[in-house]
Amino acid sequence: MDDLVEKALARWPNVPAIAGWLKLSLQGDWLLTGPVPEGLTISHPRILNFMARNYGCETDGRYYFQNGPQKAYVHLAYTPWVYRIHPLENGALMLSTHTGLVGWPQAMMQDEQGRVLIQGEQGIGLLHSNDMDLLASGLQEKNGQLHHNADWAVPEVDPDTLIAARTKLRREKQTSTGQRNCSFKMEFIQSAKVAERFKFNPEPEVNKLESNK
Repeated sequence: MDDLVEKALARWPNVPAIAGWLKLSLQGDWLLTGPVPEGLTISHPRILNFMARNYGCETDGRYYFQNGPQKAYVHLAYTPWVYRIHPLENGALMLSTHTGLVGWPQAMMQDEQGRVLIQGEQGIGLLHSNDMDLLASGLQEKNGQLHHNADWAVPEVDPDTLIAARTKLRREKQTSTGQRNCSFKMEFIQSAKVAERFKFNPEPEVNKLESNK
């Protein structure tokens, strides 16, 4: 969280949270849903990077954007993270979230619509549809079961020197660097079960409405 945001929280600690105006799309875009026209996409790089640095999660699974002293809960079109795959010059792949966090993949799943979900260090996320071809190059079939095998990397140098991204790429302090070969069995998962299994709330605005009754 930005220092400026922490200072604002300390100065105005009791600003009520809001819900029902911000949505994370299947492509990792931030959409304003009210009171502005439905589906207006936030695209300014400075705003995107501010939102990325101040995106977080409550213990009850509600994701939010901390906008200064006010918390804005985020409606999730599917998962709380959207992952991108970046091919590196050495042939390895690099994984990043829609907020620019670089980390290691830990598991892979596919739902009934053929969409790929990746469990990364940050949590469960949908793979961006534009990166399916990059993923497909590492798919292998073994005994009727799909597996993904590839070399993955988290570079020691600033990833921005390797990849130009709309949202600045960065690492969390606990993320290790280097390169490793990873092999994952492509597990099947029902899309309706994803939120329950990974303990997140895709519709925090519903909770808000119920609490106001």
